[in-house]
Amino acid sequence: VSRYGLGPHGGIVTSLNLFGTRFDQVRGCSYMILCWEAYVVIDTPGQIEVFTWSASGTIITEALASSFPSVVVYVVDTSRSTNPITFMSNMLYACSILYKTKLPFIVVMNKTDIIDHGFAVEWMQDFETFHDALNQETSYVSNLTCSMSLVLDEFYSSLKVVGVSAVLGTGLDDFFVQLSKAVDEYER
Repeated sequence: VSRYGLGPHGGIVTSLNLFGTRFDQVRGCSYMILCWEAYVVIDTPGQIEVFTWSASGTIITEALASSFPSVVVYVVDTSRSTNPITFMSNMLYACSILYKTKLPFIVVMNKTDIIDHGFAVEWMQDFETFHDALNQETSYVSNLTCSMSLVLDEFYSSLKVVGVSAVLGTGLDDFFVQLSKAVDEYER
């Protein structure tokens, strides 16, 4: 990064661009892995904006989707999403990624060993419950969040949501069921 005078974001974008130029090699490795394993996971932790909205991220996503049944798994830290405004921010990210990639999509609410994800599912299913939680907030952002929650109702209706604990391994069976359904959706 310092060698080329790049900041952290410039370094990330440049790395992703270089990775994209060699992505045919990653795809080749993925074919070999799929001979032995059922799934290949490509993780982009903390790089949602760069990966989703950059040209190289789009190239990588489309290269994968044209080669394999591909599913986007958006992992949410449940313990950090108990605030309705933070929750809405996560759901807006999820919605934008779904519509950008146009791929089957699963939201995984992680860290259910710390806090159960039931509150989030309830917020998605019951507009009034979400608004009751939001009424505890008294900022301009809460008014904006209230308006946006009306828009996401259709998004929630078809969203696959799974609660898991990476520490305990709970919820993984349900995740793989949803993953199989998402693969079926991809193939349709």
